[in-house]
Amino acid sequence: MVSAAVGAAVSPAFAASAAAGKIPPALALAEAARERGDCLQASLLYARAAESLRDIPIARRAADLSAACAVPEAQWRAAKRWRELDPENIESLRVYGVTALAQHRLPEAREVFTALFNRSDVEVDRALEDLLPEIGEVDAEQPAWAVFRKVIDRKHISPASRVALAKLAGSAFDFAGARAELEPALLAQPDSAPGQRLAARLAAADGRAEDALRAATRAAELDPAENRFARTETLSDLDRVEEAQRELEALAKDEASRDEAHRRLALLALSQADYEDAKRRFAEILSRGGASSVEAFFYLGTIAELTGDKDSALSSYQRLVQAGGGLLPRTRAAALLLERGDRAGAAKLFDEYRTSSPQEGVSVAITRAGLLGDANRHDDALALLAATLAEHPGDSKLRYERAMMFERAGRSNDSIREFEALLKSRPEDPSVLNSLGYTLVDHKRDLPRAEKLIRRAVEIMPDNPALIDSLAWALFRRGETRAALPLLERAWNLSYDDEIAAHWGEVLWVSGDQGRARSVWARALVRNSRATAVTATMRRLGAVPPAPAPAKK
Repeated sequence: MVSAAVGAAVSPAFAASAAAGKIPPALALAEAARERGDCLQASLLYARAAESLRDIPIARRAADLSAACAVPEAQWRAAKRWRELDPENIESLRVYGVTALAQHRLPEAREVFTALFNRSDVEVDRALEDLLPEIGEVDAEQPAWAVFRKVIDRKHISPASRVALAKLAGSAFDFAGARAELEPALLAQPDSAPGQRLAARLAAADGRAEDALRAATRAAELDPAENRFARTETLSDLDRVEEAQRELEALAKDEASRDEAHRRLALLALSQADYEDAKRRFAEILSRGGASSVEAFFYLGTIAELTGDKDSALSSYQRLVQAGGGLLPRTRAAALLLERGDRAGAAKLFDEYRTSSPQEGVSVAITRAGLLGDANRHDDALALLAATLAEHPGDSKLRYERAMMFERAGRSNDSIREFEALLKSRPEDPSVLNSLGYTLVDHKRDLPRAEKLIRRAVEIMPDNPALIDSLAWALFRRGETRAALPLLERAWNLSYDDEIAAHWGEVLWVSGDQGRARSVWARALVRNSRATAVTATMRRLGAVPPAPAPAKK
């Protein structure tokens, strides 16, 4: 069904012409599409109608509809038209700006937010309070930080707003930028619980354990309701898992934190592949009912899948689907059905969801294509992405996924060509810069340019572990092993990611430090016994991994 957000009122003039049977043809077509629930066509037709009519409510209706239906092309056209027709309206400027950020149109976003934040009738603190949650919903933290860091006058905002900007910088993996915002904010307002919590995260990222735990403790003291688990989260960030578990066990004895502590203990056990303990804990959560019971039921299915009981796992996922579960249980059920060769059953799960949630069409296609790729059905995945792109022309997520799928299919030239085209439309998008650079590196093509692309991505998001890993891999491919090693260690400490551990160990191995390489791989396997990137690298290098320990059922 089309979201209720599309029901914005039309102008009296339009209502009168509708009553007289004089609806403009473009709008009649748009309304017909909306009434039959065709989100995509309704959005595109409404955007076209808005461009042909000088009617502010129609333009706003087009913007609301395209946002509710998640149709980027229509969103941009409608947002531009609304601003053209109503250039002094703060709401039209906000929608235009957020849409520009979401689509990585940085010059347009910079221009409109400069104007917006400098208006005499705009209180910047209040504007940020309203904007930042919306920016998070559209995953636009990185472009927002790129824009806001330059256009907001720090003299005119409160310490709380500077903390909010620091959090935005942290989400954009610019920890130096985050510290630059946070330090003066905490000098002015040292008892800011959000500020102290962020200080703990930044200190943990730097490996400053005492500072991190001190700030986390202070955050919990200042706002126990919001930061009750700040210390356990910080211990996990510091890879001190056993201490985190002990503190969670203590919190589980407190009535106020019992349920959430049990939930976190269950997730911690699952992350450590202690499936017996995780199963017991999730079963207890499920037996108590409450807000976490659906999540517990899903994870019990996950544990069944991980321990080889795929019949029980499939049954669990299917029950969640029948109960109205979203894309995640459908994806896991579809993966198991594909393993059995039941392509029709897997397709049905996605088709039903797309019918009931048309605004999720792009997400469904990307997820479905990923599963097809996992099953080595790359041609089918590419055909699906091409068909969805025909419905959503120019959608950057689909184009990115197609480039990645070309690479998985062994079509590196097509992958590079797609990334090059995407980069022209999003020249400052670090994900595109990195992916193109890494693909070139992986195929040992134009290594100087590849390194330049990745370095630019790292400049934009200097503390993103995936980008740091890419830069290290580029240096390694160019023979600069010593320069690569500290970068890989930094990337691992920021993420504890299996693929980064595989790369770090390989560079150590090739450089002659085979003992340390084995130690790195062992640490990764302790965290995740199914770290396939690590075991594959070890086999390729002749460092045969130990036989996997039996799963803890």
